[in-house]
Amino acid sequence: MNIQIEEGVALAPLTTMLVGGAARFFVRITGASQISEVVSFARAKNIPLLVLGGGSNVLIPDTGFSGLVMKVECKGISFELDEGNRVRMIVGAGERWDYVVLSAVLERLWGIENLSLVPGTLGGAIVQNIGAYGVEVCDSVLWVEAYDMQTMKTKIFLRSECMFGYRTSIFKTNRNLIVVRAALELGREEKAQTDYEDVKKYFLTQNNNAPSLEDIRCAIIAIRTAKMPAPPLGTAGSFFKNPVVSVDVFESLKKTYPEIKAYVQRDGTIKLSAAWLLDKVCGWRGVRRGNVGVYKKQSLVLVNYGGASAQEILNLAQKMRGSLFQKTGIVLEEEVVIL
Repeated sequence: MNIQIEEGVALAPLTTMLVGGAARFFVRITGASQISEVVSFARAKNIPLLVLGGGSNVLIPDTGFSGLVMKVECKGISFELDEGNRVRMIVGAGERWDYVVLSAVLERLWGIENLSLVPGTLGGAIVQNIGAYGVEVCDSVLWVEAYDMQTMKTKIFLRSECMFGYRTSIFKTNRNLIVVRAALELGREEKAQTDYEDVKKYFLTQNNNAPSLEDIRCAIIAIRTAKMPAPPLGTAGSFFKNPVVSVDVFESLKKTYPEIKAYVQRDGTIKLSAAWLLDKVCGWRGVRRGNVGVYKKQSLVLVNYGGASAQEILNLAQKMRGSLFQKTGIVLEEEVVIL
């Protein structure tokens, strides 16, 4: 056996929320060739398989996981010249996402700098189709290599086959697919994306009309750091998705809440700011319930102040969802994957 199976491994320290029980079985993999052996082990035991990356977007139950947890630690970053000013950046699924962004910036490559400081790994970024400050990772994906547990083979998915959507992809909806690596198509041509409100305000205060690649990365880090809690507080980042509604629903809400924050989507629908709704409509920002609470600077962020259980977090999230639905009729969906 080329893999080392452990038993009873605590999962809480492997997640950014810092809650949850232990895994019955646990294994770390560093290459796609090991996945078949892991899958075969799970099938022989007739137990479920959970893929874990950086643990930044998952909530492990207090009872833990009764199957096999496979932590993907496939590393490697390389660059290939493409047509024109484009460069192909090939990244292993286990690489820390912010290190991927830093590596791109150091190579003078534009495209993912607005995604600086997003926690997690490359694999998780692809699965979740992470987005921040007007940019989504799918904007730069050229192809994704994934292992299919049904065929027991790897397959290349072109961007058009990845079924990317708002915080989703085929790798999130099809649990048989395990991301191994991906190619990001980045450019050397300066293309600053500073239209997002927070980014625009930052550079106005800096009196900077032509920010460099490094300037944008520094700005994003400063903005995120000011909004997000730092260790030892546990958090999974934005707990809820921003709700998307029709124009009619938006206009109706605007009559009651004239200051509501909203963004028109390409298909004509309206994306509402869940943070604004939870803060201004429901008053959740800064509320604490025992060991858990809503972060004082960002109402989308749920916080483990220490010693919290997964159930406490779920109870708080349920109350938040219920209060918003009662006041607006809007149903919030969790961005965090709840096992």
